[in-house]
Order: sequence, then structure tokens, then C-alpha cells
Amino acid sequence: MKKNDHVFGCVSDYTYQGFGVVKLDHFPVFVKGMLEGECGEVVLTMVKKNFAYGRQLSSVTDSEHRVLPPCAVVKQCGGCQIMHMAKDHQAAFKQKQVEQLMKRVAKIEQSVHPIITMDHPWGYRNKVMIPIESLVEETKLGFYRMNSHDIIDMDTCLVQTELQNQIGQKLKSFLKDSPIESLRHLVIKQAFSTNEVMIGLVSREFPLKHQNSLIDMLTVSFPQVQSIYVSINQRDDNVILGDVDKLVFGKETIEDVLLGYRFQISLRSFYQINPVQTEVLYQTVAQFANIQPHETVLDLYCGVGTIGSYLSQFAKKVIGVEVVEEAVVDAKKNAQLNQIENIEFWAMDATGAKEQLHAEKQSIDVIVVDPPRKGLDEQVIADIIELAPQRMIYVSCDPSTLARDIFRLKNHYEVQLIQPVDMFPQTYHTEVVVLLQHQNSQ
Repeated sequence: MKKNDHVFGCVSDYTYQGFGVVKLDHFPVFVKGMLEGECGEVVLTMVKKNFAYGRQLSSVTDSEHRVLPPCAVVKQCGGCQIMHMAKDHQAAFKQKQVEQLMKRVAKIEQSVHPIITMDHPWGYRNKVMIPIESLVEETKLGFYRMNSHDIIDMDTCLVQTELQNQIGQKLKSFLKDSPIESLRHLVIKQAFSTNEVMIGLVSREFPLKHQNSLIDMLTVSFPQVQSIYVSINQRDDNVILGDVDKLVFGKETIEDVLLGYRFQISLRSFYQINPVQTEVLYQTVAQFANIQPHETVLDLYCGVGTIGSYLSQFAKKVIGVEVVEEAVVDAKKNAQLNQIENIEFWAMDATGAKEQLHAEKQSIDVIVVDPPRKGLDEQVIADIIELAPQRMIYVSCDPSTLARDIFRLKNHYEVQLIQPVDMFPQTYHTEVVVLLQHQNSQ
């Protein structure tokens, strides 16, 4: 087989990204947009030694699980990969991915609880980062085409809120009349409970051209805007925010409320993207952890302290650890804001926590980890094994690295419960909460 060959086949499975898998004499061809059970003609777009990619040309069967995506640019945009799947099929796809990874990678036979889905899986994002191209001859504001840096111009994104879309549309209209060539990204953070909005304008230069008139336009058009930053980024990599942020309007943070707790959100602070499902996620963490009043909790990768703050009501003490110093500053402010006296935060990486705990002769009963997609490195796992908390709650945004880490821990910790939560409808991403019990404490 070679590129541009036409083949006929049927989808028997999915890749983790939701591509349909067509097997031709056991040789897999990955086809975006085809659903399990569908058959059709496919043109090969890339052929490797052990697999190929293809594009569907025609179909002789359509799956009962296929829906017409309501987005006009879904085929070009790389943001929503499985919008063509019905809601129940999206859930089944994600459920199966987690179950297969637990068996194949973690090598455990633990059953997985049914994924918790959203009643209304649209308009759920509280943060968006939109690429901009602002030139005299043309203005584009939209997301990147999959696997490229071409901007797909758009006016409406269905996983963003109506307010976020309106801000993007208004900014694009402004830039058509007053281009700002240095502008690279629009960042919007929206607090759902208060409807306060923060805007970040990422630019190669400061001050911006037309800066005052742009600020006036945004704040007059949208009274919800409480804060505007210009982030200066002259780098040529994929990092969006620059090294210096200039507050050009309003206050430094906006405020949101989760499960009755107030949180200050800054431009750089990590805050879960989907506030509706975040409450479900944190309640699941608390349920699994079953923290007792005499117990101490270690919250690794704590960010601005959202999980730890919520768990503090059940514990004797919570210690949050976070390497980003600005996030620790925010976390301490949030603890004061919520009058939480049994929580403290340490600005250090996860591997530094063990030494600090030993120095303070502090034992840990429960550990909660919510790492980035890359999961836990081997030293952190070794530290956890040495600290030997009775229970460990692993919150993961990447089931594949979660399964890998469970395998690394399985000689010391046994998986008790696995709960997927659909934090990112229309995409292949899945959040998972796992309870692990120390084998010596069972």
C-alpha cells in the first residue's frame, strides 16, 4: 500500500483520539470521522511501516450512533474530535478507552464505574485561548487546523459560552478596522458563578497599537470584564503566555465559587476548565478519600488549592504542594478568603515534599495527586511509596499515563475504585479518579 491508494474497509475499533480503525489484512488504517461498524471507501493520506492514515471518500453504511455536528468548521478545526458521535456513544467510547488501558497497561482486572456525563455538554469552558492573526489585509480569529498552525477563522465555538463568543466576535470586528500586527492570542477566563471575566491579550510588543481604544471597546461592550492583561511574548515556540504580564485595566484577579468555596483566579493560575463537572470531580475525590477528622492530607500538584480547600473540611490538616510560586501565592490568598485555618502550602516540586515532611516529622494518611498529562515521574512514585500513606487518590487528565503509573505502584498499592468523569465533551479527553489502598493497611 502507498499514499493515495483507494481501499475499502469497515471500522472495527477506535484509536484513543477517536479515529476509526479499518484493518486491511491486519494492517490498521486510522480514519478521522468514521464510526465503529461503518464501511466505505478510504484514500490513504500517509503510509508508515506498521500503520496508515486515511480519509473517508464514501460510505455504504452509517452508524446509528452518528450525529450531524452542529459546528460549521468541525472538520477543519482540531478542537472537537468526536462531535460526530452521539452523546451516549461518546460516553461508551471513553469508558472503553479507560477499561482497555487498565487491562493492557496497568494490568489490573478492576471494574470501571460508568462515566459521569454532562446533561448539557455545550458551552462548558471557563477558559479559552484563541490564536489571532491581525494584518492589514486580513484578520483571523479561531483555532488551529489539526496538526498545523493554520488558523481556522470562526465566529462561534459551541464549547465556549455565548459571552466568550461575543467577546471574540467584537474583538475581530475591532481588528478589521484597527489591525494590531503584534497580537498573537486572546485569552478569556470567565467565572461561571459570578460572571466576572478576565481578558489576556498576548502580544509581541507593549504597549499595543490602539491600546486605549481597544480597552474602552471591551469594557464598554462587556461590563462583565473586570480585568485586562497584556502578556508580552516574543518567543517562537508553542508557549502562549509570555514572561511579563502587564495589568492594563481593572483588578489582578477575578473570583469564582466552587462547592461553596471562593477562589481568586489570576491570569496564570491553573483552574479546572469545566466548573460544572469540577464539582462532580471534587465530590468524587472526597467520597473516595473518606477522610477522617484525625487524618492529614498531602495535596500534590495543588495549583491554587481548590481540591485541598474542599477537602480541608474533613481533615485535621491539609498540606498543598505546588512548584509554580504564583499559584502558591494565590492558594494562600484563597485559604484566607475562605477562612481555612487547617491548610498550608509549600512552593516546591513534588519531589521536594518528602524531605520537607521528614524534616517536620510529619506523617501522611491520605495523598491526593493531580499531575499534568505526563503523569508522575519515577522519583515522585518512589517518594509516595516511602511516605506510605494508607490511601492515595489519583486524579488524572490522561488515562494512558494514569495506567502506566498504576502499574508502577501495584506492588505497594491496590486499586479499589475507578471513576471516569467527562470533563471535556466533544473531545477524546477523559478525566479519571482512582482510589488506591496501601496493601499493608487492608
